[in-house]
Amino acid sequence: MSKPSDVTLWQLAVTLPLPESDIFETLFEDITLSSSLAEAVPDGSLWELILFFEAEPPKAYLDRIPEGYDIAVSTVEQKDWVSESQKRLPPVCAGRFYVHGSHDAPHKVSSMHDLTIDAGRAFGTGLHETTFGCLQAIDEIHKSREIFNALDLGCGSGVLALATAKAWGRPVLASDIDPDAVTVTRENAIKNQLAPLIRACEATGLNSQQLRKAAPFDLITANILARPLVQLAPDIARSLATDGVLVLSGLLGKQENMVRNAYRQQGLHLVKRIPIGEWHTLILQR
Repeated sequence: MSKPSDVTLWQLAVTLPLPESDIFETLFEDITLSSSLAEAVPDGSLWELILFFEAEPPKAYLDRIPEGYDIAVSTVEQKDWVSESQKRLPPVCAGRFYVHGSHDAPHKVSSMHDLTIDAGRAFGTGLHETTFGCLQAIDEIHKSREIFNALDLGCGSGVLALATAKAWGRPVLASDIDPDAVTVTRENAIKNQLAPLIRACEATGLNSQQLRKAAPFDLITANILARPLVQLAPDIARSLATDGVLVLSGLLGKQENMVRNAYRQQGLHLVKRIPIGEWHTLILQR
């Protein structure tokens, strides 16, 4: 998630083999706002990992980095990130979902689920592989079953909550630890004329009276990160209806076994995997 332009962010950049990115993600997981991972060379042997922080990373954290890594710590160049990113973001088709910015026209085919999501203060435009995979999963689930009570956990921009509400026409609860994401989700619900179906609340994981009262859910989508997914596995499983379906993303292919093992211990098993590049989206059921 990007911050408003009057706030200075810091970043740590390092180039390394993909399997070694876990070292840095683990070292800085307590203070990382977000991260990006992209190929540094065409053959995929080296990747650039960038971690973003609200303040300069403390020396105590930097001193724990193993020797041999060439890191660069700097402030993030201040720009109007909303305008800059909107210029570059093309519309996205994922199944029957068409996600585009307000600067693009709606889809010409009326049977497509049209969603207007502008790049901004919260993660989730549809362009990232994890969001794309989740939209494909929601579209796949929509073909085979009804959903009456859904939760988008870690909603970001609210794109998955909006997609669920569009597909089934049912109320959806959206939650995020970040109050900005909750605000953006509500704004996007109004923009897409889905406000009557979307309830957004601030919550840490499933530790919220509103979430507990609304459970069990027959659909939960959680596009966060692999380690939080593992930590939340017991709570997510308890909140899922007996015949419910779970969509997980935000995990790299190399992290899939770790995530699946955590949910297998809760009686949830893989129904379908949607791999897009290095990222995997999982559909699980009991």
